[in-house]
Amino acid sequence: MKLLIDTNVLLDLIFKRIGYDNSIKLFKKIREKEIISYITASSVTDLFYIIRKETKDLNRTYTILENIFYLVTVISVTEQDIQDAFKQKWRDFEDCVQYTTGHNNRVDHLITLNKKDYEDSSIPIITPSEWLEIYA
Repeated sequence: MKLLIDTNVLLDLIFKRIGYDNSIKLFKKIREKEIISYITASSVTDLFYIIRKETKDLNRTYTILENIFYLVTVISVTEQDIQDAFKQKWRDFEDCVQYTTGHNNRVDHLITLNKKDYEDSSIPIITPSEWLEIYA
């Protein structure tokens, strides 16, 4: 099974936002079951920006991201992914890039906290808690 993890799931985990316990459980199950989990290269830049902005600490930002890289594999966002996303004209282009990158890499699920942002998806879009209910 291959999962694409949306940026917001990792932000919940990093900043311990409401519901982050489901993200912790998700990654524990991913490790236990040896499931492949991905984030996109564009998520890395988004995460770096947001973490540094929130923590105001460059070294901490690098440390947090190093720890994230133990949990996930980074997949490239290709020119084709961008072109495919652009053609779809979604309201949220960043989410569409996530989706097309996942679609083009044949992931089985996209895990997000904002399912409504992925209404036109052919990939099953589920929350961490939904994934845990189905696969844990």
